[in-house]
Amino acid sequence: MRTFVIRARKGTTRSDRIRSSIGTKEHFEVVLHTIMNAFFVSNDFREAVEVYVVLDSSEDFPRTIKLTGNEGLSLDGFHENATLNVIEKALKNSSQLQKNETIVIAPGLKISGFGFEKLIQKLLETRTVYLLDRKGSDIRTTTLAANPVFVLSDHLAMPKNSMKGLKRHGIHLLSLCKKMLFASQCVTIIHYELDTST
Repeated sequence: MRTFVIRARKGTTRSDRIRSSIGTKEHFEVVLHTIMNAFFVSNDFREAVEVYVVLDSSEDFPRTIKLTGNEGLSLDGFHENATLNVIEKALKNSSQLQKNETIVIAPGLKISGFGFEKLIQKLLETRTVYLLDRKGSDIRTTTLAANPVFVLSDHLAMPKNSMKGLKRHGIHLLSLCKKMLFASQCVTIIHYELDTST
């Protein structure tokens, strides 16, 4: 299983505002493109992939949406609107979600009432986690662990305090190149490197 964690620092937890955050300063399209490139290839769908979308912009507590390919996840096409519909559905159908609670919305689609730090702590218990960073080890010369987890941010950089905490917990820094790339481009490169190494 390949796992991607996308931290959307400006990602709203309100279903009535998520659509209007595309093409604005929130740039939620970055998240949508990343989800699309994580799951889709030409004429096929990657089932051995899961994506966590952490929505940080909340009036109470953050939400984490989990999309899992091999659990029957349905994305109705390779376009923004189809992916956005899934995110909206998760938020609309979880209006009563309590902190630290998890609700199954549909096959392959869950939402939890916790944020980035708790998610990473849970993943680190059983998985090797890599944070994409230009100062990290080159992916081409790094032997990646089985069932890796890759952590990305949206158009905003990871906060310095989060970076310190991640390093303290033993997360590995991984570099794709020296240029700053979109999260969706990072996902495509990671898939390429893993596809060609197996």
